[in-house]
Amino acid sequence: MKSVTQVRGILIAAAVLASASAASAQQAALTASAPPAPADGTELLSLEDMGALSGGTGVTVVVDTGQVLTATNTGNSVTGDVVGSGQVNIGSGAFSGYDGIGNFVINTGHNNNLQSSMNVSIVLAPPAPGP
Repeated sequence: MKSVTQVRGILIAAAVLASASAASAQQAALTASAPPAPADGTELLSLEDMGALSGGTGVTVVVDTGQVLTATNTGNSVTGDVVGSGQVNIGSGAFSGYDGIGNFVINTGHNNNLQSSMNVSIVLAPPAPGP
């Protein structure tokens, strides 16, 4: 009859072999699924590096814009018993072929200045290298 120490030693050895086999299989799967290196010599990020950068971590973007819009209404008058502003009609297809970001100001009022501005910031820079 085998002693308890011998049985425990055999179980530990079997567990170590199973663990090594699983780790080897996992490494083989990662190696097999890794994309080939680019022909231009660009270095690819590892899965660990991509995981650390997810969600924009480490990227700080500050956009500061200042605009001054000025307008003056002087010497205007509206005279009449009944002053109608009318209506604005935008027909179907009025913006057909339009592409991009629009800022349309439509007004039926009298003696008005309408001003509008728009800022669009697109950040395409990679994060700065860390310390």
